[in-house]
Amino acid sequence: MPRGFHFGRVRKRPYTSEYFRLSAIVFKPLLESKVGSYIIHSERLSEQHRFFELIELSGECKIMQFTIEGKKFQIGLVQDDKSASNKLYITCPCCQRKRQHIYAVKSAYACRECLGLKYLTQSERYRDRLMRKIRKKRKALWGNDWPDVNNMFVHTEYWPKPKGIHWNTFEKAKAEINLLERQYWPQVELFLNKQFGI
Repeated sequence: MPRGFHFGRVRKRPYTSEYFRLSAIVFKPLLESKVGSYIIHSERLSEQHRFFELIELSGECKIMQFTIEGKKFQIGLVQDDKSASNKLYITCPCCQRKRQHIYAVKSAYACRECLGLKYLTQSERYRDRLMRKIRKKRKALWGNDWPDVNNMFVHTEYWPKPKGIHWNTFEKAKAEINLLERQYWPQVELFLNKQFGI
């Protein structure tokens, strides 16, 4: 059963993974492009969501204008000049706030907050979050190719130190993982007791 779905309950939360996401970084080349008609190449988008006009306002700000079901939606391209990377943001057509991502819904584009979308991780159980955190820390320390890195039945207490890492750093990282593992197993036992009466 996918994360966020609960047996016997009606699912009320819409999730970000259900909608096509536009990322600001994809549109960075448009800052140097000429005004005109453009297309987003994606089979997941409807024809109205794919075509847009690039407009320039007062020689400074460039705007992508989509026409969806007869309504015009303007998404501004705003560059952050304060950072060294000149990070690009796109504005949400609904709230006009700077965003890194906006989502395509049936008749519009909007940000996660305007649409009331949630991340799948917000519906995870505590033990699932612990498991994800443990696996992430294991991979950071021993690498993705390490045997049993995803196997939660194997404890990391006697795993060796990888090459190229100081002993103090290794011991500290390993202690964090061991602490999380000790928090994880009581949660699993509670789950098994509820499910199977073990």
